[in-house]
Amino acid sequence: MIRLLINKRFYSYERIIFPEGAVRSDADVIRYMRFFRKPDDVSAEKWDTYRTPVIDLTESIETIRGRYSKELRYEVRRAEREEISYRVITDPDDAFLAELEKNYFEFCDSIDHKELKSNFDIEEISQMSRLGQVLVTKAEFEDGWAYHVYQADGNAAMLWFSIKKGNNKSLVGWANRGLHDFDISYLKGRGFSIYDFGNIASEDAPNSIDKFKMSFGGELKTAYCCFVGNTLKGRALIALRNIKNGLSSDR
Repeated sequence: MIRLLINKRFYSYERIIFPEGAVRSDADVIRYMRFFRKPDDVSAEKWDTYRTPVIDLTESIETIRGRYSKELRYEVRRAEREEISYRVITDPDDAFLAELEKNYFEFCDSIDHKELKSNFDIEEISQMSRLGQVLVTKAEFEDGWAYHVYQADGNAAMLWFSIKKGNNKSLVGWANRGLHDFDISYLKGRGFSIYDFGNIASEDAPNSIDKFKMSFGGELKTAYCCFVGNTLKGRALIALRNIKNGLSSDR
C-alpha cells in the first residue's frame, strides 16, 4: 500500500493507493485509489471507475509472455538484437529527479502536449521517493533513452510516466517495448504480484496508447477510486467538491 500525506494551507489530504480496505488516517480528506473490488467498509458518496490492463506477476514468465500480441513478441525479440542496456533506479535522489523532470518537460514539448507538464509534481515525487514508493527503469541506446516511472509498494507497481527520446523511431519503439518486458521480469523476480498499466481511455474504441498497453495481454480490470471526508472539515470539502462538479457537468 502506498500512502502520501499532503498538507494543504487549510486542510490535510492523504492519497492511499492499492489499499485492501478502509485505512485509519488523521487527514481531513482521504483519496482511495486502485481498489480492484469495491470494499464494504469504505463509505463514499461517489465512486470513480477506470479500466486498466493488469498483469498477474505470480504466473510464470512464459505464461505472461505467451499473452503478448504477435507483433509485440517480434518487437521484444528485435530489441534483444540491438545494443540496448537496461537499468533500475530504486532510490532516485533529488538530482536524478531534477534531470528526470527536465527530460519529461522536453518530452511533453516534443509531442506538443505542454499541458501534461502539470502532472509532474517534483515535490510530491521527491516525497514519495524518500518513502521508497518510486521505482524508475531506463533503457539506453545510441542517441536515445526511455524511462518508465512507477508507483510501487513491493507488491503492486503502477506505471506513472513513460517518456522516450531518440533519432531512430524504430529503435525507440523497440527499446520502449523491451524495457516494459524487462520491467515485468524484474518486478516478478522481486516478488511483486501486480503490474498495473495505469488506465486506458477506451476499451471499445482504443487509441494507440490503449492498444499498446493492451498488447501485453493483461486482464482488463475495473479500478475503483473515491474521496472520503474523514473529519467535519473534510466532509464539507467533499460536499463542496461534489456541488462544483455537478454544476460543471450541467453546463
